[in-house]
Amino acid sequence: MRFVFALIGGLVAAILAAIVWAAITAATSFQIGYMSIGVGFAVAFAVRFCGQSHDRRFAILSGALSLFGCLLGNYLAALAMAAQHLHASTETMILGSIRGLPMFFQVIGDTFNPMDLLFYAIGVYFGYKYALVPLRRPAPAGPQPEKTA
Repeated sequence: MRFVFALIGGLVAAILAAIVWAAITAATSFQIGYMSIGVGFAVAFAVRFCGQSHDRRFAILSGALSLFGCLLGNYLAALAMAAQHLHASTETMILGSIRGLPMFFQVIGDTFNPMDLLFYAIGVYFGYKYALVPLRRPAPAGPQPEKTA
């Protein structure tokens, strides 16, 4: 059951991070690849928090959802830039593009830059690595020194 909660939480985080990526791209008119780090962090935190665990299964899930978030962020950013260029509503462009999945692959392919692979890899790395970190640090073992006032 924890894995299902981690999946749902990570998916929501990936989608929200992708929307933030697209919003920043639309606001700055500049595609920032380092947003993949934020996607990885957001997804890893959500997977750890919602799944209440940090083993390798959750890390792999987090890495995969981070890749999904990065791809979706690039896709939404491309649509936002196209909407600005065409003087159209971003919402209209996105809602119109939801109908066809093949358009997703076409947009990703048309806007692909070899540096995207680096940023995707960075996003997956951060998503994987930080999903392995426990939410709370365990208390140190052994006797604790008494505090004096």
